[in-house]
Amino acid sequence: MRAQEALHYADLEIRILPRRDHGYPVEITFSGEREFPGGHLDPGILPWVPGVSPREDGERLFALLFGDPRLRDAWVEARGQSSARRIRLRIDAEAPELHAIPWELLCEASPGEPARPLAAAPDTPFSRYLAGAWRPGRAVLERPLRLLVAIANPDDLAERGLEPLDADAERQTLEEALSEVDPSELEVTFLDSPVTLPALEAALRRGPHLLHLIAHGRFSATSGKVALYLADADNRLALTRDEEFAAMLARQGEDLRLVFLASCQSATRSPADAFRGLAPQLIAAGVPAVVAMQERVPLETARAFAGTFYRQLLRHGLVDLAANEARSALLTGKLPGAAIPVLYVRLKNALLFSRRGQILGSRAAGFWVTLLDNVAEGDCTPLLGPGVTKGLMPAPEELARSLARKYGYPFPDGDHLPRVAQFVGTLDQTTLRRDVLRLLAGGFRAWHGLRPEPPYDERRLAAARKPAPGQRLAPREMDEKSRERHRSLAETIRAAEWPERVREERETEIHHQLADLGLPLYLTTNCDNFMTLALEAKGRRPRRQALAWRAAPELGAAGPNFDREPPASPEEPVVLHLFGNDDDPRSLVLTEDDYLDYLSRISRDHEYLLPASVSAALARTTLLFLGYDLRDLDLKIILRGLLSHLDAAGWDRLHVAVQIDTRDAGEGSTNEVKRFLERYFGKAEVDVYWGSTHQFITELHQRWQEYAGG
Repeated sequence: MRAQEALHYADLEIRILPRRDHGYPVEITFSGEREFPGGHLDPGILPWVPGVSPREDGERLFALLFGDPRLRDAWVEARGQSSARRIRLRIDAEAPELHAIPWELLCEASPGEPARPLAAAPDTPFSRYLAGAWRPGRAVLERPLRLLVAIANPDDLAERGLEPLDADAERQTLEEALSEVDPSELEVTFLDSPVTLPALEAALRRGPHLLHLIAHGRFSATSGKVALYLADADNRLALTRDEEFAAMLARQGEDLRLVFLASCQSATRSPADAFRGLAPQLIAAGVPAVVAMQERVPLETARAFAGTFYRQLLRHGLVDLAANEARSALLTGKLPGAAIPVLYVRLKNALLFSRRGQILGSRAAGFWVTLLDNVAEGDCTPLLGPGVTKGLMPAPEELARSLARKYGYPFPDGDHLPRVAQFVGTLDQTTLRRDVLRLLAGGFRAWHGLRPEPPYDERRLAAARKPAPGQRLAPREMDEKSRERHRSLAETIRAAEWPERVREERETEIHHQLADLGLPLYLTTNCDNFMTLALEAKGRRPRRQALAWRAAPELGAAGPNFDREPPASPEEPVVLHLFGNDDDPRSLVLTEDDYLDYLSRISRDHEYLLPASVSAALARTTLLFLGYDLRDLDLKIILRGLLSHLDAAGWDRLHVAVQIDTRDAGEGSTNEVKRFLERYFGKAEVDVYWGSTHQFITELHQRWQEYAGG
């Protein structure tokens, strides 16, 4: 499985909040598209008492988690919409006692179907998600990946009542587990004995991407502290406190992506504080993912889990999927303790490692040099499509499904937004646009863990404002709830302090990385203000504008071939919304009729609608298409309506770079993709980046940093 394919799991977050009178509130959010009615987890789940078998425990745990009918209905509906779901269990920091429950046992048993252990199935990658303000990093593209293995085996373990480790056997086992891995993909270094904290820190400064630590650990129930048994310079036991170890990791750079703790009890949590366990402390120190053991693990189980885990992680880079695949291998091999390894993550997409995409085109060898030179000169114009907002707000198909459910769309293509919007729009265009913007705002809130907007009751609000008899009501602003209800999409995103918030959730955010390029013009067919806010966060003064395609010519531009002042510049860039934005809901291009009307208008009056500088940029700069599906109406309208009317003389010099997700075309279809694009671009140089939007932007940003720094 390629990483870009696996990235398209639906997103299911189960959030458990601190205990209240009726139990633990539970919220389920599905892909930012649905916020299901909340329910409660019965506090009687604690203390957890193991039963006869892990299988029965898993089914019992599932029944307890989804015992509330509202939560059960939410689970069933989400499963019906997508069998492939990335499951993030998010336990709030104020409810750490729930981490003592072996959630990795969760097993769904349905009548007539085989039981499905969620943390061991390939279509439900499972992790414990820890939200917080983490140190930013980035998915690693380079190969080989570097694995540092440290086996702490002090000479006096037996004197302390601990079983000595067979370092040679441990090394041989790990080497055998990784024997099928191409050396060009993974470089393994074993830290020489003694494994002291200073020696480990020195090795980490050399930039490994993974740390595999085999050591004994101890948890103190009285103090709630964890300690690792490392060694001193004489290879005598040295007790290393959890805060010491975490502080050492926090001093390292961003290269380290994973810590695998193959130590006893290293995942044990104290109910006194959500960050008293070692694994969560390492997450807080900036490590994107930590694998730890929540109880004593049989050695054979630990070895088998590690082998499968690393092999799969190297294949696709998704740490939650690799953990599920490793647990599945344990179940297949009938090894005990499949639920003992616990994965903690701070990345919602769980992507630790990526790969460089493939460049298709006559100038593939010089693609990056040409693109970076043009970026440096400001001769590059990005065009942002729906794919760049994935994971920030609902995708078009998710909007379509929500509208189809609400309005009873009767046809089978309920995930096709223009057709569903056409159906809803025949009832009421104003309601359609209001609903779309509310769904986007609600999805944005859900994706970012924000509370839903408060319900609005006009009569209750009026009653609350009604003055007492004989009393005059002083003029005042709308109350906070009403203001929140009436915020536009852009105001909702800004009020949430999105530029800062997204850095806590994502390592590589597309809009921020594009803002780093310092370009004067950004075009988008999306209606959000992410690009504007990202530019502001970089200290620029962007101007957000929309194409007034519904306005009559005499009411729109001053005349043909007009321009706006001051001209766009890197310091004052322009973000132009080609399909409208939320400032004017009527400007949004949503329905099939909207697309036809837009195409007709832009074909007839393009010189009245497009500023001359924008037309020049489209005709003479590198056009960088990002986040489009070849089947999108958005892309076809841009190609047919805008670009076909540009100055033909400029097309001989035009360079077009199109990022195409490999899922958008089958195997062997690269030539068809090229021909499809060349039909529109004629003699222009067309280069195709074969990979996901995330891959492309990550690679572009890394290359740009090297280019600008060199």
